[in-house]
Amino acid sequence: MPNQPQAQTGHSSKLLAQLAQLGTPAASDALPCFAERLSRLFGLGDTMTLDAATAYRARQPGPVQDAVVEKLTDELTTTRRALVRRVRTWADDLELEGEPEFEPVLNAWLALQRKIAANSRQLRDKVRKSMKGQSQTLARLAELDAVFDHTMAGYTSQCFSTVSKVLEQRFRTLQTSPEHPNNSGKATGDWFHRYCEEAQALLLAELDVRLEPVLGLLEACHNEVNNTP
Repeated sequence: MPNQPQAQTGHSSKLLAQLAQLGTPAASDALPCFAERLSRLFGLGDTMTLDAATAYRARQPGPVQDAVVEKLTDELTTTRRALVRRVRTWADDLELEGEPEFEPVLNAWLALQRKIAANSRQLRDKVRKSMKGQSQTLARLAELDAVFDHTMAGYTSQCFSTVSKVLEQRFRTLQTSPEHPNNSGKATGDWFHRYCEEAQALLLAELDVRLEPVLGLLEACHNEVNNTP
């Protein structure tokens, strides 16, 4: 199919690499394996819900609808393109007088981060809802994704919240570095422009991480269409 989404790996590692470059400590090799870390997020109730999702059967599954899948794929592309445009101009609306202050800059960045999170969540919910009305396989996958999404919501939110702390540390570092006008005589825009570019890069990396589950669901839908006689 010409519009089939291609799943890509490495979005999370790309975001982590960017954070490490800005001063976040690298992950320790002593951390337990992925399966063990994941199991720590699931309590007894979550495990029971996951078991029910694994055995889920839709009451009246319909045929896989190629047109619906294509429409959702196009919506994913349109949503991402619009958010990328917004991220690339996020600093243009900042009203700064004199020396940049961190709080208004952070507030603008956080507002866009919340927009990215909300749009990604809405699109993921929409794709899941569509899948539940199609084949048994897709309906079950939608149930499983909903369980993982709900169970890991708190952990995911906590992880993404650390990005703003890294940005604050980076702001203070650049502000007091030799690039600052008080130390080198250079214009304020030199270090602040660099900061805005780094903040923008983090948002773009986060956008891809948040959209990756949607991409995976849509790829499963396309595979089901291709495998349906």
